[in-house]
Amino acid sequence: MLHQITKQILSELPDQTKLNNEDIQVLKRNKEFVFSLANVLVKDFYDALFGNDATKAIFKPGEREIREKSLGMWMVKTIEGKFDLDYWSWQTFVGILHVKRRVTNNMMIVMMGRVTDIIITQAVLKLPTEEALALKTAWIKFANTTLSLIAEAYHIFYMKAVSNVTGMNQNLLNNAVKVEIDNLVDQNKKFRI
Repeated sequence: MLHQITKQILSELPDQTKLNNEDIQVLKRNKEFVFSLANVLVKDFYDALFGNDATKAIFKPGEREIREKSLGMWMVKTIEGKFDLDYWSWQTFVGILHVKRRVTNNMMIVMMGRVTDIIITQAVLKLPTEEALALKTAWIKFANTTLSLIAEAYHIFYMKAVSNVTGMNQNLLNNAVKVEIDNLVDQNKKFRI
């Protein structure tokens, strides 16, 4: 099922936004550079999350060390891994795990943005310009693909759970969402473009 969902999500992404072989080579060529940022990234990531009232409820006392190791392992698997269907399905699975932990898509998006900002800033400061630009492009494609998988898997499984609990089939549920959106649009015409 994960492979099927992953294939579906990836098929919806424009080719220009996907990692190509050149991007993968850039990531591999710069893996030591990215690894050199691991401690800074992990510390910054969890300092931000543990310092926020909204995210405190997600974590159990004493869990930070475990989460830091998990993020470190994610980085290793990302830079050393093959970007094949199994890898991308694993990223889809990461999204589903975050649903279980009550981590929302907006949290995932801003934290990936934070990681991306650190990597790109350090690349600009420490790498030759052409290499920094190549890493920026490759990392943004990677990050956006990962976020697409995580966010859409979150959505798919959230809707599946609602459908299972309410007994509403997916088409009925989609129509109910459409009606609510239409109502919102009607109530907020001043925001239309």
